[in-house]
Amino acid sequence: MSKISHLIEMIITLQYKGLTTATELAETLEVDKKTIYRYISSLNKANIPVHTKKGRYGGFYIDQEFFMKPSKLSEEELQALLMSAQILTKENGFVYESELQKAVTKIKSLYINSDNELNYLNEDGNFKINEVGSLQNLQDKISQINYAMSRGRTLSINYFSINRNNLTIKKVDPYNLIFREGSWYIIGYYYKNDKVETFKVSRIQNLKVTEEIYMIPHTFSLKEYLDENWAIFKGDKNKIIIKFDEKVSEFIKNGKWHPNEQIQNLEDGSVLLTIYLDELDEIKSWILGFGKNAEVIEPVELREEIKKEIEYIYKKY
Repeated sequence: MSKISHLIEMIITLQYKGLTTATELAETLEVDKKTIYRYISSLNKANIPVHTKKGRYGGFYIDQEFFMKPSKLSEEELQALLMSAQILTKENGFVYESELQKAVTKIKSLYINSDNELNYLNEDGNFKINEVGSLQNLQDKISQINYAMSRGRTLSINYFSINRNNLTIKKVDPYNLIFREGSWYIIGYYYKNDKVETFKVSRIQNLKVTEEIYMIPHTFSLKEYLDENWAIFKGDKNKIIIKFDEKVSEFIKNGKWHPNEQIQNLEDGSVLLTIYLDELDEIKSWILGFGKNAEVIEPVELREEIKKEIEYIYKKY
């Protein structure tokens, strides 16, 4: 990730979380603490009001008057961006075609994983939007999560499951709140499964801070957890192989999609991504988001479902 991306994530994290330590920022951005201090210096030089609170319970914080939201493109702006990627090619004299394609792929990925909605592109380049809904806005949820962490209180969350397409009540001890790849996530102990898991804040319909008290085990390390568990998809029942052409192969190779993923380079510049999932539904919209640049090799069941989706879209248009 570039320095600019790190600086933006730092600003957003400080804006929403408030007082945050250098260690937390370093673990979230996967850099060392010295780099965090250099980033803070860079932000101050850019007149962004980041301050330091010294002492045992100190850290960095940003003026409450300062506010920055992640930019959100309109549908027309997205369409223009996609069209430009088709027009600006090396054949037409545009020498940065490869870089533009990578940038467009990254932006498409961010919109697939938006905090407020799940988007994907159909074959015509149009966006289809599936609202997962939110009875509480993002700022309210972030505020309550931070309050629960500061007081050591367990959360009761009403969580949307894409696999089961329903809402379930989950009891979670929030250990940390991180901003990754355009979305907010809770890292915390999930009572039902008796282990630490990741929960996407955008899938929380509503939450409640309970009176139950918890303490983070001294053996827990955010860095170790992220190193071992951070991935977009998880599971082990169904083997899935997807072929990505050379236009998006670098993006696939640079991402972390599954804890036990396998990526095979092919002679034509494309790659084969092999992962395992318990359910197939959660990956369909992600694959469709790559349009013609992705092809499901197996299982046949998923390939047929993608085919039916495309046929439905074709008839609709």
